[in-house]
Amino acid sequence: MQKKQLKKSAVDLTDLAIGIITLGIVVSIGAYMLTVTRDSKLTGLSTYTTTNESMTATDGGATLSNTWFKSVTQIVNSTGGETITASGNYSTSVNDFGVGTVTWIGTSPYNGTSVKATYTAYNTSRADWALADDAATGIAEYGNWFKIIVIVGVAAVVLSLIFMAFGRRQGGDIGGTY
Repeated sequence: MQKKQLKKSAVDLTDLAIGIITLGIVVSIGAYMLTVTRDSKLTGLSTYTTTNESMTATDGGATLSNTWFKSVTQIVNSTGGETITASGNYSTSVNDFGVGTVTWIGTSPYNGTSVKATYTAYNTSRADWALADDAATGIAEYGNWFKIIVIVGVAAVVLSLIFMAFGRRQGGDIGGTY
């Protein structure tokens, strides 16, 4: 009776790769759809006004306390009381998470002084907007975890290949006597 060692077939990783790519595409499309839905509903929300929010005028940018601001109505110098115009003094911007920033031009005479801003912001407590925003924020966090999932998946594949190659080899009887 002869014993021959059974040869194990190679691991097919095609399904794993397709699964990871499909998961990434589905999550990316879902996040895009949620942010488009959220942003399209933003301009339909009611607004409120924040008056005389104190900040230091800096060319590094001063962040506004309330998110999803619509526009800066007025900025006043805290010490002199004069209204400061945007032209030649500051610019405003809002990021993807609704955080508004007032950035002062370095050559502005008000750069480094104490100022008070009055601005309007969207009331984001309406349920249809808040649901899309919370979901988009949650899916945005998935991007951080996706890298970890891929690394753990690759490590699992490498370990399984090592165990298959160097694991305990057992001979098998292929069932024939010659």
